[in-house]
Amino acid sequence: MRLAILVSLFFFCFPGDVFSAPSCGTILPGKKIFHWGLAVNLIHKYKMEGAGNKIDLKSEQLFLTLAYGITERLVFDGKLGIGDIKNDRINNQEFDYRLGWGGGYGLRFKLYEDWEQKMKVILGAHHISIHPRSEELNSVKYKAILDDNQFDVLLAKEWNFGIPYLGIKVSRSRLLRRENNTDNSSFHSPWKIGAILGYDWEIKQNTFLNLEVRFIDETSFNAGISHKF
Repeated sequence: MRLAILVSLFFFCFPGDVFSAPSCGTILPGKKIFHWGLAVNLIHKYKMEGAGNKIDLKSEQLFLTLAYGITERLVFDGKLGIGDIKNDRINNQEFDYRLGWGGGYGLRFKLYEDWEQKMKVILGAHHISIHPRSEELNSVKYKAILDDNQFDVLLAKEWNFGIPYLGIKVSRSRLLRRENNTDNSSFHSPWKIGAILGYDWEIKQNTFLNLEVRFIDETSFNAGISHKF
């Protein structure tokens, strides 16, 4: 019931545009320990500009995730999965690139921790790249690649009901286009400052849920589940 209410509130309070790379939360696996999981990341009406034009990009992404503790404080994050790109527009022609492979990587570092107050500060850097299938129109082969980048700092406090966290971020995305395997044009968003609100919860022993919204410069939602091995 608590999970259902929380998810409903997230979707109700933060509808609309969804984009950018997620922060991966505040749960660190520990030195030489793995976290495996699944995560969903969505992009809806992401405004991009280039070559004098504007588009509202969309994308749906699903990843198998891996977090590995290099040290107690430093974590490597990896992602491998699938994703698409929708609503690209070239010369008044709309393109929906079907599901193709995608992946990402990043690092998180625990900058500070207060054991008595159960508070910690996490720094993160993340990248996601989506390579959907190409589309052909009038004997021309069109392809697009989406790159998302984000740097963030999170402040978290542990409670009996979980670990809520908030933070600030700087993010930027770009859409690379190719026609007949030749670079044609690119769209991009400027670097923007935004805010993060999230929640980590140990559902049962060694199994964790992460929910996150990002706002001010965007409105977005990410959900993931992972297990410690």
